Amino acid sequence: MARPDLGTIEGRRAYGAELAGIARPWRHFGLGLVMLGFVLLIATRLSDASVWHSGTGRTALAALVVGWTLAIVGIAKRTRYHRRRMAG
Repeated sequence: MARPDLGTIEGRRAYGAELAGIARPWRHFGLGLVMLGFVLLIATRLSDASVWHSGTGRTALAALVVGWTLAIVGIAKRTRYHRRRMAG
C-alpha cells in the first residue's frame, strides 16, 4: 500500500475523504444506536420507571453498550488503516 500524497492540498483532501469512508457504517450505526439508547433512557426516566427493572431501560442500556462498542471498533479500524497506509 503506497503512502498518500500529503504534499498538496488536493492530496490531503483526497486522503481525508478516503479516511472518512473507512469503517463508516460501523461508526454511523454505532452512533445511531447510542442516540437511540439515550432517547430510550430519557423516556424510561420520564416515565418514573426504574432503568434496571423495565424492559425499555434494559434495552436502552444494551443499545448504549453495543453502540459504543461498534463506534470504537470503527475508530480502531480506521486508525489501523491509517497506520498501515502511512507505513507505506
